[in-house]
Formats: sequence, C-alpha cells, structure tokens
Amino acid sequence: MNIDRLQSLKQKLTNDADLSDIWLFYMDHFADQPELTDLGEPADNEYLDAVLQKTCQQMFSRAINISDFLLIYIAQYHLFHGAFQVEGRIGV
Repeated sequence: MNIDRLQSLKQKLTNDADLSDIWLFYMDHFADQPELTDLGEPADNEYLDAVLQKTCQQMFSRAINISDFLLIYIAQYHLFHGAFQVEGRIGV
C-alpha cells in the first residue's frame, strides 16, 4: 500500500465536495488493501456516529437504522475509517 496515497485520501476527505471522486479514489487505491485496516485499531467516536446518523437520515428523508458499523482509527495519520450498512446498502 502506498502511504502517500493515504495522505491524498485524507486531503480529499477534507477538501473535496464531490463524494464520487473520493469514493473512486478509495476504490482504486484502498478497497482491496487490508493493510489500511491493519494500520489502525477498532474505535468508537460519538461525534462520527451522530454525523453518520444525521447524514443517512437526510439522505433517506426519514429515521433509519445503521448496522454493522466498524470504525477503525489510524492514529499515525489521525484518520478514522469505517464501513456500515444502511437500508441494505454498504457505506464507508
């Protein structure tokens, strides 16, 4: 895994408004790389939980149930990474 690309991903997450560009970059460089998850530790973050809940609620225009939320914190890069399911769909 190219660590420079991880910094690029972090920069995109911070600056880019087009989520499809971020998703494509992630899929091209990290989706099949278990090393990304191996860099971190399982984590809980109430703020990210709340943001995820509110964002999904706005996307679906109603209260929703988020399941299988696995959040990883990569301390060296100050980056949270995670996957979840909502309404039969996968999100990251």
